[in-house]
Amino acid sequence: MTAPFIFIGTHRVKPGRREEFLKYFTEFCTDVVEPNEPRLHSFFGYTAPGSDLVTVVQVHPDADSMATHMKLIMQHIDEAYADYLEPESTIQVYGTISDELAEAVAGASQGHADAVTIREAFAGFSRLPPA
Repeated sequence: MTAPFIFIGTHRVKPGRREEFLKYFTEFCTDVVEPNEPRLHSFFGYTAPGSDLVTVVQVHPDADSMATHMKLIMQHIDEAYADYLEPESTIQVYGTISDELAEAVAGASQGHADAVTIREAFAGFSRLPPA
């Protein structure tokens, strides 16, 4: 069974920075992630109106795609935490992950991840097109 690799990260935006972060993330999606990661199935930011919580959901075909993503975005993660995000996050990973990638995912939160949860698929199917 080949399951997609899914990443869900929830972050708190610094007070008064919500609208700036939403603009930053929109540009990040279109200018950095989309043109440089053709294997990535889906990459979305979610929030509720007026909420200071934002959630990023990524669906990759496999862990290699996530590893590519991590290499691409490291400098942007530093910028996002410095300018927009509070030092608290929760991260959920669904898929088979190497120790090296698990460390990279945890480290990307700059040591601020309150919780990193990793789950491996045990049953199911996918209708996503092959990578």
